[in-house]
Amino acid sequence: MLVLLGILTGVTLAFLYPESVLWMRPALQPAFAVTMFFVGTLVRPEQVRAFARTPTRALSGLAAQYTIMPLCAWGISLAFSDPVVRTGIVLVGCMPGAMASNVMTVLLRGDLILSVTLTTLATLLSPLLLALWLPLLADTRIEVPVGALVWNAIWMVVLPVAVGIALRALRPALPSGWDRLATGLASLSIVLIILIVVATNRNSLAALGPELGLAMLGLNLAGYALAFGVATGLRWPGVQRRTLVIEIGMQNAGLGSVLALAHLGESGAVPSALYTVLCVVTASLALPLRRRFG
Repeated sequence: MLVLLGILTGVTLAFLYPESVLWMRPALQPAFAVTMFFVGTLVRPEQVRAFARTPTRALSGLAAQYTIMPLCAWGISLAFSDPVVRTGIVLVGCMPGAMASNVMTVLLRGDLILSVTLTTLATLLSPLLLALWLPLLADTRIEVPVGALVWNAIWMVVLPVAVGIALRALRPALPSGWDRLATGLASLSIVLIILIVVATNRNSLAALGPELGLAMLGLNLAGYALAFGVATGLRWPGVQRRTLVIEIGMQNAGLGSVLALAHLGESGAVPSALYTVLCVVTASLALPLRRRFG
């Protein structure tokens, strides 16, 4: 809850004093790439071996994620007339799971190995799925630079994560405190992305904030509900079912914000920024419910 409070405080300050964070915007993409390298180093060799032994569950979860979220995002985007905003909403749905989902999986006593496997697979495949879904679902009134978006996803996400995974495989015993440093840097990066998007889009947030916020909340809750339905239909045990719900509901909208700022314009990044905050809020609210009801 302290992290959530910190994010909400930072968002308020960025909205009121945008110049305090806008100077960092030019470094956003390189910083995100470095962050994803650190995220890659968190994937341990035993997690890769666990996936190789039983890939079916992870692959079915991956298929659910890249079906549920893009289609739900597209459906919700139809409620808006602005083609850039509509495409920004679709972009949220085409993102992989967020690293924060791994943290929430631990806190909610889910299956950490499954969570990390799903996040890693979804991240590595994100350029391919982005190239598949975005031309089909994005608003046709604007020209979406799919090729540039995919290339950015490759150099900012896939390559750094792959290098991080390779480093961890070659050097399983990284220096003491490495995992804590990597997790902290990743969390800080996402917070800074949110603040920069908020500062850049003050006017759009003021005009669209309430309506778009409700839409992003609806997308988040729909992801949770449909993930639960899929996991129940597949007869997954409770721990794995809970893990899939977290993984699908918590999208890497920080990546969506960076891509949207670079290729869709400022208003296209607002859905991702709102989603990032809201999915942290809803997941955090699940913690006391988990403690009370088990």
